[in-house]
Amino acid sequence: MSKSRPSIYRRRGLPFPRSCSVFSALLGLWSAASFAAEPASSLPSITLFVVGAPEARASVHEWVQERPTGLPVTLRLAELPTVPPQPGGDPQLLELERHLQEARRHYINAEFADCLEVIGNEGVLPRSLSQGHRQIVARWLLWQVACHVGMRREETALQVASELGVLGLELPEDIGVLPPEVGRVLVHGAEEGAARAHTTLHVTSDFGPARLSLDGRPGVCVAPCSIDVLEGRHVVRVDAEGRQFAVQVISAKGPELPVAFTTLPASPELAASQWAAHYGASSASLDSAGSLRLLSTALRAPRLVLLTGDAERAGYRLRGTLAIQGLAAARTERQAERKALHGAVEGVLRDLLVQGHVVEPAPALYRRRDFWIAVGVAALVAGATTTALLWQRPVRTEVGF
Repeated sequence: MSKSRPSIYRRRGLPFPRSCSVFSALLGLWSAASFAAEPASSLPSITLFVVGAPEARASVHEWVQERPTGLPVTLRLAELPTVPPQPGGDPQLLELERHLQEARRHYINAEFADCLEVIGNEGVLPRSLSQGHRQIVARWLLWQVACHVGMRREETALQVASELGVLGLELPEDIGVLPPEVGRVLVHGAEEGAARAHTTLHVTSDFGPARLSLDGRPGVCVAPCSIDVLEGRHVVRVDAEGRQFAVQVISAKGPELPVAFTTLPASPELAASQWAAHYGASSASLDSAGSLRLLSTALRAPRLVLLTGDAERAGYRLRGTLAIQGLAAARTERQAERKALHGAVEGVLRDLLVQGHVVEPAPALYRRRDFWIAVGVAALVAGATTTALLWQRPVRTEVGF
């Protein structure tokens, strides 16, 4: 009698292939690790100075304060530093006027030695002329002459009076309250000074263009230049944008005399004052070389973006200039609707940063590593999905006894 036997056919299924999914996971881990291994570069800092229509300035300031994330830089809004005015007028002039009134009181009281002590400071003349106070210098010399005449020092009084002629100063009105003998010495000395020989000054400066002032008269010439002066003491001053002014007291003698100036960099406060005086009132030259150099110093901005928003009927016209170390590196211009001002500002900044090589332009899509990683992962996922859908479990037959 036959016994029942187990079936000689056994079917076993092969395991599902996992190589694709494992490879995809490894690829993802490698990609994450490669990104983590790259050091995060610090964002470059940009100083933004906005001028133009008040409503445009306010809108841009509000946008920057919201910390926009679309730009790969750190934005810093800047305002021009202001120097508070001195209350009560120029303190130097007030001090000089006080000394003159005191000298007049001593002269009336015949205290001529005290009069000379009050106004005998030799540093007053060059300091006052360098600031352009020619009238008060003339009065200062007048009372010195009067006090010397009162002490019977006529020769010394003539020497002092000659400076009126050398410097080209007009006789002050105070001469009307003095005795005739003082007026005679004053006029005679001034005529003697004006009759002296001429000396040609050849003025140069280490930084140009430098405007030259002579004896309190501004705008005589632009250094390097040559000017004729009378022999005697003169006060020469040079002013250059972005530099501190420099003053020399020279003694002119002979046919020619070289005068060389060395200037120092301007402080941020001085640069701000120079910018306000030369460029602040005119929008036409705001992005000129001189304006950008002064603004970069005044705002302490190695990378400065000057943004001008001019109101128009349809919106705003935005003009942007990027200055690096005070030199213009990029310029651009855009039209912007009022409701799209923030987007236009971001576009202007992006154009300037790319043109000025502050940031690299975005590479083409096919050149980005992320693109090819995504393509590879998508291909692997698609291949794995297709395999899973089309794969049929094979049947394996075994015969056993």
